[in-house]
Parts: sequence; C-alpha cells; structure tokens
Amino acid sequence: MTRSFIKYLLRFALAGIVLAIALMFAAPQWLSQKSMTLWSHSTPQAPINNPQSYADLLKGSMDSVVRIYSQSATPAASIALLQDPHYASLLEGQLINASTNNVHLGSGVIASSEGHILTNNHVIENAERIQVGLADGRSAPALLVGTDAATDLAVIKIELNNLTPATVPANLDSRVGDIVFAIGNPHGLGQSVSMGIISGKERNRLGLNTFESFIQTDAAINAGNSGGALINTKGELVGINTAHFYSSPTSARSQGIGLAIPINIASDVLHSLVSQGQVIRGWLGIDFNVFKRQYSQNAFASKQDSGIMLSGVYASSPADIAGLKPGDLITHFDGNLIEDWNESLSYVTDLTPGSELSITYRRSGTNKTVTAILGTRPTAK
Repeated sequence: MTRSFIKYLLRFALAGIVLAIALMFAAPQWLSQKSMTLWSHSTPQAPINNPQSYADLLKGSMDSVVRIYSQSATPAASIALLQDPHYASLLEGQLINASTNNVHLGSGVIASSEGHILTNNHVIENAERIQVGLADGRSAPALLVGTDAATDLAVIKIELNNLTPATVPANLDSRVGDIVFAIGNPHGLGQSVSMGIISGKERNRLGLNTFESFIQTDAAINAGNSGGALINTKGELVGINTAHFYSSPTSARSQGIGLAIPINIASDVLHSLVSQGQVIRGWLGIDFNVFKRQYSQNAFASKQDSGIMLSGVYASSPADIAGLKPGDLITHFDGNLIEDWNESLSYVTDLTPGSELSITYRRSGTNKTVTAILGTRPTAK
C-alpha cells in the first residue's frame, strides 16, 4: 500500500518536473517576471539644483534694464515733470493727474556703455520728450537714434557714465520649457521681475508687426513691461518683451501669454539703427496671401502645391517692372520652394537693395521664371 502511494506521488512529481523543464525552454520570461509592467520607470537621478533665490543672478540683469517715460504733447504740467530730477520717482509714486495723461510708460535695455538703449517703437512713438530712469536711481533725458516700426523696435541714447549693458548669449539655443525672467516697469510701479518659462517659439501671423517670430512666455508681461528684458537662468538677454494677451478687449486680465522679440532679431535691428539710423531691407513691392493646397492622386501618393498668391502689385515696383500681376502664384525664390511664407519674406528683405532675385511663378497653369532687381523697402510710419 505504501509503495503504491509513493509511486503515485512520483508520477505527479515527475510530470511537474517535465512541465517545468518545458516552460523553461518555451517561455522563460514567465519564470523571470512576476507580472506584466504597464509603465516604464525612469532611472533615479539627482534632484535638479533649484536655488532658493535668484537674487544674485538677477542683480546684474536688473542694472541693465531702465524705465522709460515718453511724452507725446507738451502741456506745462508735463514739461515740469520731465524737467524734475526726481521725475521717475514721482511717476512711480503715481503722482500723475489728468493734465499728464499723455505720459506713456515703458521699459528698455541698455545695449552699450555709450548709452544706447533698445526698446519697443510703440513705447516712444511720436514722443516729443523721453526720460529714462536707471535702476540705481539716476535719471536722464534721451535722444532718439532710430526706429523700426516693422519689428516694433527703437533705439534711444542717454549721456550717463557707469552703465551696465545687458549680456547676450553667444548662441541662441532657448528651448520651450526653459525658465525665464521678465524685467520691466509694469504699470509704473518701478522695476519688477516676474518668472515663467518659454511656452512657445516662432509665433507669427498675429498681426502685431510686419516681421514676427515671437518667443511666447507665461512670465507676467503687463503694460509698462514693453521694451524690457526677457533673460534666462544664465543672466543672458534672450528677448525684448513686447506684448501680452487679454481675455477680451475690455478686460485687463492677462491670459498668461506674453510675447518677446528674440534677441537675434533685436540685435540685427539694433546694429542697423546705431550704424545707419534705419534698417535697410530689400523690397519686391507685393501684397500677398498665403497659398497652400494638398491633394491626393491616390491613397498612397500625395502632391503639395504651396506659395504666395499675389493680391496686389505696387505700381513701378520691382515686381511690377518684372511683369508680375495680381493672381500670380509665386512658388520659388532663387530656386528655393516657398514652404514657409515668413521665412520667404525674410529671405527677400535680408537681400541688399539692388540684388537680383529669381522668381518662379504660375499664371493660368503655366510656370514662368523672371528676374527682379530689388528696391529699398519703404520705412513704415
């Protein structure tokens, strides 16, 4: 009886061993993994070095940002304020009455030790007098060097010593998610700093400027911040704060969407205004609409048509002289396919007036190529 029972157990044990061996060869992962893992887990890393204060980092950058007060008319009360050495502090103390409502607030960034200051054109537009207040308490009148309405930038100049120019990055490699700080003079309260991240890049077709490639940030940008600095965590100037969105035209509540002009664009305009007093751009003389159409020949093949459809051609312009007409679809500049209208516009305007531009266009289903001699883009007023 005992031997029979033992033989009975051995048969089951042997069967179990055979099954285990079979599983080892057929599905070894079943034995090495207790359960399926639905989510992958990152390798533990050292925590990000997040300082408790950015005060030391911001000190130098704040010294390079100024407050700007501009006046578009000259009532006696406004003149008195502009001539007062304590003008900036009076304004920041909100001692402005109805007789001085023509005084506009803004910000600027010191660009050189000689006193050049970069700001927005709309901050000083049509100004008869401009006063600048520095972070160290000094104040001085400013003279206009030049404006560029197409990018909403301007340069003014003050005559003061011991200025702190902003530091710009050698390579502009800002990324979405980078921490940034907006420094300026919101609502005339005095120099203030807000913190956020870069929320987006290359924002255009917003109808704000002729040339647009904005940095989007959620760092608070309010009235008075225009022309101020957007800096990174290295203390480098990455943009000039320019605009913000409101929830509605009648509401002052910000939507956390601020816009800044990238420093590479701002630097090009700065150097042109300082050296030439204006920004000289190539000009073709066209008005256009963006044209982009996609259609499929079959389920697996597609063909794309893109370009800029001319809605108007200025009389006696380079485009008119070259024979272009409204309704023409320009598809190539110098043999380069027009896929991004903003880049194509920049390509033309970056050329020197007098340069030859090869233009391929389509009219009534026929492709043609002509050469235009670029003129000088008229200065926007």
